[in-house]
Amino acid sequence: MTLFDLIILFMAGCAGGIISGLLGVGGGIIYVAILSIFFDKLGVNDIDFVRYILSNSFFAIFFASVVGSIQQIRQKNFFIKEVILLSISSVILSFVVSFLIVQYNWYSKSIFNIFFIIVLTVLMLRMFINTGKKHQDDLKDNIRGFHYTITGIFTGAFSALSGLGGGVITVPLLADFHKLRIKKATSISLGAMPFMTVASALFYAQFKSGNGISGTFGYLYPQITIPMVLGVILTSAFGVKLSKKLTEKTIRYTFASVMLLVIIRMGYSLF
Repeated sequence: MTLFDLIILFMAGCAGGIISGLLGVGGGIIYVAILSIFFDKLGVNDIDFVRYILSNSFFAIFFASVVGSIQQIRQKNFFIKEVILLSISSVILSFVVSFLIVQYNWYSKSIFNIFFIIVLTVLMLRMFINTGKKHQDDLKDNIRGFHYTITGIFTGAFSALSGLGGGVITVPLLADFHKLRIKKATSISLGAMPFMTVASALFYAQFKSGNGISGTFGYLYPQITIPMVLGVILTSAFGVKLSKKLTEKTIRYTFASVMLLVIIRMGYSLF
């Protein structure tokens, strides 16, 4: 790890922290892209490549979501009941899918990238399209409890498969499919992510990788994650403050634009 590498990781953590607080996605859309570059440089094989990305992304997302949620609590914009309902089902599904990824060699780098691009493209288009006045008039301040449970099922599975913490699918599902106001959706998404990501990160830390990289704890690689976490802690609260000042429409466009950038990056890596 060179000084330049450490600076890049720290800046990625800063960017991820802002995005985490602003959009409720944990910053995983930044971490996954950066981690892909670094583990490629380390020569990690195709099977372990996905596991390293998932594990270290979850670790960074945990800190981003904790710091962001603390700021949401301070602003009295934290919804504990909804967070619990979403977290229970998402943690269960995340654990099951993570177990299947570690125990069986079925989830490769190419499958990971293709799955990631397809899902993000669909969600991005919906975020761009659903910004009209009619859609805004249909938005709700509250939805039924079982909607959070159902959303948590998809969130947990997607989180385990993508390493994004689940927020990138939680927010569109709550805001577009269940018509919840996006600022409340981002707060709930952010609040649920510490529960999902800490369980997944600890799960991956128990296993021994076959790449011979020194200084790891299972698939956790502190030399990469610590610089990112420092940036995350520094900027997550700022992202939450910024979210409070922006309109719902602006947040939607920002969310969709960030997703587009990541799709382009992952498409380049794939082809």
